[in-house]
Amino acid sequence: MGIIYIFILILLASAFEPRYVVILLVLNLIVGLFLSAFQIVIALIPNSKPKRRPLEREPFVSIFIPSYNEPPAILIQTIDALSRLDYRNYEVLVIDNNTRSEKVWKPVEAYMETKNKKFHFFHVGHLSGFKAGALNYLMDEMNEKAEHIAVIDADYLVEPDFLKVAMPYFSEDRIALVQFPQKYRNRTKGNQPIADEYRHFFEIYMNMANNLDCVPSTGTVSVYNLAALKSVGGFRGDALTEDADVGLRLYGAGYRGVYVEHQVGFGLMPYDLESYRKQKWRWAFGNAQSLKKLFLLFGKMPFKSWIGFLSHLTAWHHFHFLPFAALAAFPVLLHPDIPITDYHRQILFFASLSILATIAAKMVLFLVTMRKQNDFFGRAVRAFVVHMGLTMVYSEALVSFIFREKFAFARTNKFILRKVPSLVKNTYVEFLLGTWFLMGAILALYWERPIVIVAFLISAGALFSIYYVDRKLAPTKEFSKKILEKAEEEYEKYLPAK
Repeated sequence: MGIIYIFILILLASAFEPRYVVILLVLNLIVGLFLSAFQIVIALIPNSKPKRRPLEREPFVSIFIPSYNEPPAILIQTIDALSRLDYRNYEVLVIDNNTRSEKVWKPVEAYMETKNKKFHFFHVGHLSGFKAGALNYLMDEMNEKAEHIAVIDADYLVEPDFLKVAMPYFSEDRIALVQFPQKYRNRTKGNQPIADEYRHFFEIYMNMANNLDCVPSTGTVSVYNLAALKSVGGFRGDALTEDADVGLRLYGAGYRGVYVEHQVGFGLMPYDLESYRKQKWRWAFGNAQSLKKLFLLFGKMPFKSWIGFLSHLTAWHHFHFLPFAALAAFPVLLHPDIPITDYHRQILFFASLSILATIAAKMVLFLVTMRKQNDFFGRAVRAFVVHMGLTMVYSEALVSFIFREKFAFARTNKFILRKVPSLVKNTYVEFLLGTWFLMGAILALYWERPIVIVAFLISAGALFSIYYVDRKLAPTKEFSKKILEKAEEEYEKYLPAK
């Protein structure tokens, strides 16, 4: 069932069968309040540093770089950085899967041929399973001496000490995963709010993970114990966030992970609103897939780990879809043929309360994230506005999963597009619903219900924040273009003539 039809169904039910919507809204409010309160509490817990042990030997590490239709200069730059690792026992396996144009993958193959025997390139024309399929393919091709694998995204430049920093954290046999934060090299003063919105996830949810023993994988600068990974069957091809999924399954099998707050690599943020939306949709929808697995694991892992994963997997979810749809019914209720009942009034109250409570909790989380930074309040507000600009993406994903368990994998574009994707195409839902809510705020004046008026205005503001996101993404493209041009100049001899 399409997400628009679900929205309309809830809207009509709010008008004609309000008692059932009230029940759903109360449940939605309870769940939202519980998760918000829990997230705020854990955000205030001091960070926990994992244990290390001396690196007495260098275990063999197979480094995987999955790639699909990546700018060749950027991927070559990533490979070049790995050639400078201060570590002896490793190999680098690069797989390009499903890229049609030889102009994209052939230059990478040519560059790999100039490297030593540690570097291997694979091109597979037709491979199922998205990124997970590529990773599983490489598991069959890696050196038999490998004891660990590391996953690096095609746009990441890792520091020379990456593996020497990572390996001591495998301090006991149960540790199957060492995860580092995601940082970005196309960050500028102009797009700082975008970077800070990413930052809040690692500052709060990943640091929480050590305290509650629920460390997930986040897909890049991740190092796995190979035996543990094989014991859970590798990566699952039908999971949009194969990283979160495998981290959860490792815990379900009795293993654990650690999160290390140490910058060992820097990638690229999306350049435009369309790519940004697709990335966040994939994260939110993929985590919704993992929620299903989490509920099946209830009682099979320590409760603190289970509740920690619940908080982590709902980090990119807003529980606004139901209250937004219910609130949107308000102008319809003013039709003279629809008698207003107490249930209708309760719908407006609980929908408004749910929206206001969630938004207030999110603002507190961003204040906590930025509390140690200069201009912490201003940065927190700007990052919060960016976060709210994606509220429809974060609200729709869980509902979409409930009614449709599978969705197409959407990669994050790294090419610099000459033509910017249509702003109207990427914001029409927010514009229409935001305008509808502004009309609702005006009509609510006649009811003299302040909480409903405020909820309408704040909801409209959150939806219209999508335009602030678009404005803050603009500097990313220009700065990223310079990064790409510099890489193309550096590796020009491997690239096709323009």
